[in-house]
Amino acid sequence: MAHSTEPYHLIAQRKHTGDRVRTVRDAPDDAPLYDCPEATEADVELAMAAAAEGFTAWRRATAGQRAEALSGAAGKLRARAAELAPQITRETGKPLRAAEQEVHSAARVLDNFAASVPGESDRVVRAHSSRVWGLELREPAGVAALVTSWNLPLQIAAQKVGAAVAAGCSFVLKPSPLAAVSPLALAEALLDAGVPPEVCNVLQGGAESACALAAHPAVGVLSVTGGERTGRELMRRASAQLTRCVLELGGKSANIVFADADFDAAIQGAVAGVVRNQGAVCTAGSRILVERARYAEFTARLAAELDRVEVGDPYADPRMGAIRSPELAGRITAAVSSARAAGAVVHTGEPEVAVPGRSGAYLRPVLAAEVPVDHELWQEEVFGPVAAITPFDDEEHAVRLANSTRYGLAAAVWTADFARCERLWPRLEAGSVYLNSYHRIDSVPLASSGRGRSGFGAEGGPAGVAEFLVTKGVHIPAGL
Repeated sequence: MAHSTEPYHLIAQRKHTGDRVRTVRDAPDDAPLYDCPEATEADVELAMAAAAEGFTAWRRATAGQRAEALSGAAGKLRARAAELAPQITRETGKPLRAAEQEVHSAARVLDNFAASVPGESDRVVRAHSSRVWGLELREPAGVAALVTSWNLPLQIAAQKVGAAVAAGCSFVLKPSPLAAVSPLALAEALLDAGVPPEVCNVLQGGAESACALAAHPAVGVLSVTGGERTGRELMRRASAQLTRCVLELGGKSANIVFADADFDAAIQGAVAGVVRNQGAVCTAGSRILVERARYAEFTARLAAELDRVEVGDPYADPRMGAIRSPELAGRITAAVSSARAAGAVVHTGEPEVAVPGRSGAYLRPVLAAEVPVDHELWQEEVFGPVAAITPFDDEEHAVRLANSTRYGLAAAVWTADFARCERLWPRLEAGSVYLNSYHRIDSVPLASSGRGRSGFGAEGGPAGVAEFLVTKGVHIPAGL
């Protein structure tokens, strides 16, 4: 099929019907990028009707057919990586190389789900009676409504779409209007790989469109990646229909460094945890905890490394590109200024950066010490390249500090003592724990789920596929 360069509603390959649009600006230059349509109620109904038809067919697809489609779509994405990267850069501000890596990461996600397609997993039960036996079945849950964020537009969409398609569900994907074009490539890849058009539906729009989709009575599973307020509102809309929800709503993750750690590796891991994707990552290592005996040394070395991070034209090859919008940059710098006024000590230079030839918003990474534990920089997801750093005295203190936010998405432990790791990882309130690393892009495809305000429900791996399955028991008299 023809590849998209502008956003549209992909409903069985049909464009949108409404005339309401919003002008979206790009990240590198804050210049007009495209007019994003707003899904109408009629569009939502059409998408759900198409998806319902697609579900009837796709639920009967064999495990082999689903796996083949996902693997085929992964190959289609890889073949378009160089083509798709500039659009992702325009929509997110990330450097071109990181954008191309995201395409390959999305393809790898689809391959992982191809390997996780549930096969003949029905369970025969004869435990209690010779006169009755039964089957315990796992079946696709229905139409999946998928709402995604702008920061990793293709990778996050692949995480949700891949799980739904592997389970045998059709889907209606509603990406962020700030990144409305690049996720279309995922639906196009699935169509090119032979998935029926009615299975793959995409709606564009903002909060109004997301709310209409979440509230639709034909939705079998609602999966959302976004902010806490967004998740609460969409879950409230879905609750009227008692729709199952999977929510990934951000984090304030702790990166814990003990005195016996390999400091060279830990510093590089801490830098990556702060600057990856300009800090716009739900699992960003935005709280760094260092054992007091080496806290001053680590802080000084980390600040120096962060000051050396190149911020520049994302179409070149810097470590960091543009912040998504001037408005987001303003919120980030306001949070830093507020922390400084509350007594925090900023160990890095002034965040604002002028990039020759570009007119978007560019910020240097920020490292702030002595941040009050009730301050936004300690408690809230800032979604920018900002980290708070603080010392701890012992394991107990480290765990208490790590768990001192309402979020629980990720954490890391740096130490040479594996027994310490074994003591700590059960006590950390986080869905993912990294040992002597931070958010490696080559990590194994393990499922994860949030704690507290980070949401609930698994994403990734067989457990992520299971979120789109329902269980049925069939009771059968002997001799039937």
